[in-house]
Amino acid sequence: MHNSFPHFLGALLSILMLSVTKAQYTEVINSNRPSQSMGAFSVGKNVYQWEQGISFRHGDFNTFQNASFMGLGTRIELRVGLFKEQLEIVGTVDYQLDELSYQNELGKITVERKGLRDFSAGAKYLVFDPFRNTEKYKPNLYSYHANNRVRWRDLIPAVSVYAAAQFATGGIYPYQEPFYPLFDFNYRPIVEPTVSVTGMIILQQHLKPGLVLVHNIGMRYITANIQQKKLIGTITYSTRAKWSFFGEYQFDDSPLYRDVTLGTGVAYLFTNNLQLDVALQHSTKTTPKLLNAGIGVSYRLDKHNMWAGQPQDLKEVKESRKERKKLIKEENAARKAEKRTNKGLRKLDKKQKRIERKLKKIQ
Repeated sequence: MHNSFPHFLGALLSILMLSVTKAQYTEVINSNRPSQSMGAFSVGKNVYQWEQGISFRHGDFNTFQNASFMGLGTRIELRVGLFKEQLEIVGTVDYQLDELSYQNELGKITVERKGLRDFSAGAKYLVFDPFRNTEKYKPNLYSYHANNRVRWRDLIPAVSVYAAAQFATGGIYPYQEPFYPLFDFNYRPIVEPTVSVTGMIILQQHLKPGLVLVHNIGMRYITANIQQKKLIGTITYSTRAKWSFFGEYQFDDSPLYRDVTLGTGVAYLFTNNLQLDVALQHSTKTTPKLLNAGIGVSYRLDKHNMWAGQPQDLKEVKESRKERKKLIKEENAARKAEKRTNKGLRKLDKKQKRIERKLKKIQ
């Protein structure tokens, strides 16, 4: 399996070298939540985005030492658009607090745990954007049917590649395995390497207005002893009333765990830069049976600053602000000077009238 990594990395680099596309910045927040998949498009240059969810997590493994765990977890994803429109830097942290119980020859054992389940940092790059030719996607002013049907060109996906470094999390949840003490008790210890590699290809199709299909195909822990193959498919429908709904399947395959997880949820666009969501994921197998239910929030600090259809440099923005402040000061100073001048003219006019009245009395 290790020999396949150079070929995989070479394929990713080849795709990157062929890239000649532009990402699509959106006026509203582009969040990966509440699904488990990652969209193909970046957040946009000079955009800083925070995505966090808090969830109730429960698992049963009755056929294996009558094991179960229950607790809370939080997952944080920081997304930053840097250097180019196509490039996004992604940092992920997942923290879990739970209680694990199982039985062995010594009786029932209960373990209280807390620690990181996931800690990674990587980059996503958009290598192909089918929407770069905007003429083909302009609305048909004469046909409602033409604007809402699925066209063959809509089946062409946007393509991104993602590569990340996966860091060891202290041995509490190696390879994100929640039932680690059971495996460690019966077999040789599971040791996660300090750093391993994750690679993924992302496909995103816009089938019709508001309907988006995303697939993530990849592998985690590529350079470790235990690799995890992963396939995620997510379909999302967004309404004009700021609501969006999603359904999802996730296939995981590794020596430790193999299952299909189904998920669903809803998100609400509170403002252009703020999204709230709720979601539920449940495994299809009972060996083990896993449940994850939670709420989340996505917020972005938008420094993209569109100018004539292109991102405006932050230095230019600062200079523009200085010029505006200078102009406002000059306008205020001119108004004050004019006010003082008018006040002085009124005083002179009053004096002149008083002098005229005195002259009339003398005459």
